[in-house]
Amino acid sequence: MSTWLAAYYIFCYIVFGYTLAILASYLLFVILSWRMQMTLKVDMPPDETIKYQLQGSPLTPAVSIIAPAYNEEITIIDNVNSLMQIDYPDYEIIIVNDASSDRTLELLIDTFEMVDVPYDVAMRVPSKPIKRVLKSTNPKYSKLVVVDKERGGRKSDGSNAGINVCSNKYFVCTDVDCIIEPMALYRMMWMVINSHVPVIGVSATMLMSNACVVENGRVAEAHVPWSFFPMFQQLEYLRSFLISKLGWSYINALPNISGGFGLFDLDVVVKSGGYDNTSMAEDVDMLLRMVTYMRNTGQKFRVVQVPKVCCWTEGPSSMKALYRQRVRWARGLYEIVVNHRKLFFNPHYGPIGAFTLPFILIFEFIAPVLEASGFIFMIWLIIAGSVNWGTAILLFVMIYLFSALMCFALLFFDYNIDAVNWHQRRRAYFHLAFAAFIEPIVYHPIITYCSNIGYFQYLSGQAAIWKPIQRKGVKKRDTKPQSNATPTK
Repeated sequence: MSTWLAAYYIFCYIVFGYTLAILASYLLFVILSWRMQMTLKVDMPPDETIKYQLQGSPLTPAVSIIAPAYNEEITIIDNVNSLMQIDYPDYEIIIVNDASSDRTLELLIDTFEMVDVPYDVAMRVPSKPIKRVLKSTNPKYSKLVVVDKERGGRKSDGSNAGINVCSNKYFVCTDVDCIIEPMALYRMMWMVINSHVPVIGVSATMLMSNACVVENGRVAEAHVPWSFFPMFQQLEYLRSFLISKLGWSYINALPNISGGFGLFDLDVVVKSGGYDNTSMAEDVDMLLRMVTYMRNTGQKFRVVQVPKVCCWTEGPSSMKALYRQRVRWARGLYEIVVNHRKLFFNPHYGPIGAFTLPFILIFEFIAPVLEASGFIFMIWLIIAGSVNWGTAILLFVMIYLFSALMCFALLFFDYNIDAVNWHQRRRAYFHLAFAAFIEPIVYHPIITYCSNIGYFQYLSGQAAIWKPIQRKGVKKRDTKPQSNATPTK
């Protein structure tokens, strides 16, 4: 047997074994997610019960909501008004103006009657200097705090500035233009107070707002986008939150809390150093440092996932925006592998070190490289006329059947826990099934390409550039003007 032929067979066996291992791991996630859902069926009562118990208790913890803003003059007032409509007994809103060059700060001051106040800022975590803190002279806006700081250039620096001003034990980090569900804080805080082990972080389910109808700052009709890229991202998000993250949550091995909307224990965040303003994956990086701190100090903890949607965010709707986002995510993943390598395969750091990070390394980090190599190899085999088409078609059909199984499980989970209040559930499910059917052919190759470009940029030492996504806005239903009507962009 020639060397080339032997290498060919070895590569085929590696790809075949790797594919089977991925399929088996996804089936395991389905099982773990189902177990977590059954646990939550017992531990998490209906929204009405949660609200009744937390709203009437003087022991319900207060929450700070931190939202960095840069050049948001067009929508900042609507967005802040929307945040102030959140239904929760005790919370404050901290808007961090990251040295906007437009009228963002001026509009905040004029609209909400803000004035400078003496404020003893404790620099708990690193951030650019805070120039001033403002509060309103109008009692109606007493929940609002505006922080004016020097330009940090990234959301993570604005979040750290908000942490330095934060006055509550728990805080939520979000984007200023996110649409938050009315019950979001109730659902997240219930996970904290109902746990027998201290909860240091709560991950909230987030979905795409691109096709939703918004009324008075709230999602009035939830739809799956028909736009090309957001449609697949909706499927990705549902799969991530309802299968992967719920599964990881069951074994207390959740690897990250989305920077778009997540709740944290302030003390643990501060002792872990806050967000790293140099990281391209600051949300994963901070949670891993929190886990490292808790394990090194011998403290018990949990990081949990809320199954019901808590927040809506607008995803990239163009190839250019998606490319930038996924290249940045790939660079961030490479950073995590390099910077937190001591945690990998290390049982000292609990399930995250023993299971989650090895899984990420083998099945998420390596996968794009192996897929790209396999694609190139397949082209070479076609040119050489060496393709075993019977085996190739069989593998292709097997992957499609597995994709259909995963989609069925996802839709069943959504129905079982009522994760999303779809405006037309049957149509939404058909839409998601259609996306799952064509995803392997038309969308996944794009993501694989972007991941490999991100790896190449990291290895070649190219400068990391972070640019915010250009939003196109969501559909807004026309309503009669009200004193608190706050449509979002």
